[in-house]
Amino acid sequence: MYNSLSSAKLTRFITWFFAALLFVLMVFANALLKWFFGFGRDDTILKILITFYLCCPAAWIALFCIHKLTTNIINEDIFVQKNVSYLRVLSWCCAFVAATCFVAGFFYVPFFIFSLGAAFMTLILRVLKNIMATATKIKDENELTI
Repeated sequence: MYNSLSSAKLTRFITWFFAALLFVLMVFANALLKWFFGFGRDDTILKILITFYLCCPAAWIALFCIHKLTTNIINEDIFVQKNVSYLRVLSWCCAFVAATCFVAGFFYVPFFIFSLGAAFMTLILRVLKNIMATATKIKDENELTI
């Protein structure tokens, strides 16, 4: 049966899956791109690889933050300052990817699409972070009230 606890556990499992997928992509990115584009497009492959590997640290940090968020949800630590911090870091990771892909878009135009998606995700996460920060503040004030 569906409940928030099973959803959080599923999200944590998917996070682990994406971490494994990211690791595999980091190892085999060059071979996969050569297979996809063919061997005659080395300049395009190099541009994609540089951008991908520049974005990888942000992806690892984002996956860590998502893992910590879901762990806190499973432990029923919802409206705490740690979760606000994790959402803030997540939004900055998306902003970094958006900026990196925007710059890379001048060298390989499809990266502009990734930049737009990451920028939109940054906006969504900032709104969620602000909602969570306000809810955490209200919860903390209510705990001080007798």
